[in-house]
Amino acid sequence: MLDRLRRPAPWRLLLLAMLLVVSWLAFAPVSFADGGLPLDKARHLLAFAALAWVAVQGFGHPRKPLTTAAIAAALLAYGVFIEAVQATIPGRHASLADVVADALGIALGVLLARAFSAVR
Repeated sequence: MLDRLRRPAPWRLLLLAMLLVVSWLAFAPVSFADGGLPLDKARHLLAFAALAWVAVQGFGHPRKPLTTAAIAAALLAYGVFIEAVQATIPGRHASLADVVADALGIALGVLLARAFSAVR
């Protein structure tokens, strides 16, 4: 079982599934029940931390700074893309605070991946 976790393919499939779910939630025209500003930012942080951790497992070793930086940059660009699209969806709006929460989540996910990497 552990040997399977060391292969990138399952992580890549999980990342694809997660990106599809996050995109669906982000681009749905009707905002889901929002528990308020702190809860919204916590969801951004946790979602992007999970995306970053899984992306590092699937696409590189967390101790390779250039690969990890490229993953972080790609996820941050995805967060900015989400906000740009949300600005065009009725009932949604773009928020710089969401991008900041995404960036903090990415940093947390990368740090966790460095500490607890299944990919060796």
